[in-house]
Amino acid sequence: MNSKHYTKLSLLTLALCLSCFIQVSQAQITKYWIRFTDKNGSPFSVSNPTAFLSPKSVQRRTNQGISVDMTDIPVNQTYINQVNATGATVLQRSRWHNAAIVLIPNTTVLNAVNSLTCVLSSAPVGRVAKMSPDVLNTPTVSVQKLSSTNTTGYNYGPAYTQVNQIGADCLHNLGYRGQNMTIAIIDDGFNQADVNQVFDSLRNESRILGTYDFVAGNTSVYEDDSHGAMVLSCIAGNTPGQLIGTGPKAKVWLFRSEDATSEKIIEECNWVIAAEYADSVGADICTTSLGYTTFDISSQNHTYADLNGKTSVASIAATMAVRKGMFMLNAAGNEGGGSWNFVGVPADADSICTVGSVNSGGLHSSFSSVGPTADGRIKPDVSTMGEGTYVCGPGFNFFSGNGTSFACPVAAGAVACLWQAHPSKTNMQILQAIKATASKSSNPDNQYGWGIPNFCAAHNYLQLNTGIDEQSVHSVRLFPNPANNKVQFTLNETVSSVTMTDVLGHTVAVNMQEQNNTYTLSFGEQIPAGVYFLTIRSDSKQYTTRFVKQ
Repeated sequence: MNSKHYTKLSLLTLALCLSCFIQVSQAQITKYWIRFTDKNGSPFSVSNPTAFLSPKSVQRRTNQGISVDMTDIPVNQTYINQVNATGATVLQRSRWHNAAIVLIPNTTVLNAVNSLTCVLSSAPVGRVAKMSPDVLNTPTVSVQKLSSTNTTGYNYGPAYTQVNQIGADCLHNLGYRGQNMTIAIIDDGFNQADVNQVFDSLRNESRILGTYDFVAGNTSVYEDDSHGAMVLSCIAGNTPGQLIGTGPKAKVWLFRSEDATSEKIIEECNWVIAAEYADSVGADICTTSLGYTTFDISSQNHTYADLNGKTSVASIAATMAVRKGMFMLNAAGNEGGGSWNFVGVPADADSICTVGSVNSGGLHSSFSSVGPTADGRIKPDVSTMGEGTYVCGPGFNFFSGNGTSFACPVAAGAVACLWQAHPSKTNMQILQAIKATASKSSNPDNQYGWGIPNFCAAHNYLQLNTGIDEQSVHSVRLFPNPANNKVQFTLNETVSSVTMTDVLGHTVAVNMQEQNNTYTLSFGEQIPAGVYFLTIRSDSKQYTTRFVKQ
């Protein structure tokens, strides 16, 4: 990430999507974020969602019990026409914020727009400050000899470390490689992704579903910056012996939301609209290695107090995306130890998966931005390898690089594989399984979050968790939870047997004692910390519950 991708962090408030100034025919034209009063009189109805959402988008909601509501309804075209009639030009529209990006040539037109009864507010968009970049290295790298644990048939080459560290190769070995899962990637450009050999299979199998450039207003994204292409390689790269991504069979949408060649950008507004587009076309997962904190205009700078997930338009949109059933990932940022230090926007959003960075040994990267959010929530959520990550850039060149920009897509590809394995689970159940089985699940903190994911363990967790229902949880009164070297439960039935298993399905030896319908299970301090399951059988029933060992 450089000042043009992730860690050119920038921010704006809910009422603000700060500005961009360009010269056209010697006249200065300013872009404004215009919010509308309502959606009254819309020709669209929540009872007919396929008129404005793709069938796949509607199905994603249906699968997770999510209703289509007024936030899904497009901005009223009548209001758009009224704004255009003033001499302004509407460029982009936001359903979720009921707003638009509008080109306004002068004060007279601005006054005319503000006088419209359908307009709630207007705010110019501001230039963004440069902040900490990703670092790309170009060492001489030989294809490493793979461990015997790599039984998938994939020759990951130097990318094996980042794939294996999170157990993504385990899912690949089981046949889960992201097939039929759709990932939307929002970035600053995907230079040469249409010709780079690392994406041959992606193109040959028609798994690039579409592209859109929200900066230029067209579908061309392959001539712009290369950051997005490197991000894409972490997910869908497929060059045996060099790099295999974590979701090598996933389908993708490629969206450009910011201009890496200029500071005259309105990336957060564009990001919002790109996220909405990802929702509308039916993406299952949306991942972005972008972030926003401060601006060139100091009076518009974001403050730490704003990092509550409810202030910036992007953070609100990120949370909204989750509410629409997408799994949302965002890089934490590269501001660790710097003057900003904390995660940016929309990494502060609630219910998304914010991804920090560790090195190949699993240690926190000093540059990786930390939490907590201003309202006290732990961030990041998880950490994957963003230090020495192996990526591919234009020209079929392979590099190792540092940045949470790369940690995030490493996680995103694995999420696609996990959700493919458990299609009946909701996005939040997938996130819960990832966090519950990560390396610091029993003691999360604001450097690692819940720790380094173990997607193999998360897969087993979801399989075992299928047998847990509310009746079991309430019938079996288990304490303490979390536990140390023993756990107790009460059950008003005679217990015939108890089986304790870890997240990988391995049976753990326990010693059980009973007194007055209270059962004590001792398993020793040598048992690793993590999530464990109890299968309790009585004469007539079977109960399954879980607890955390500290």
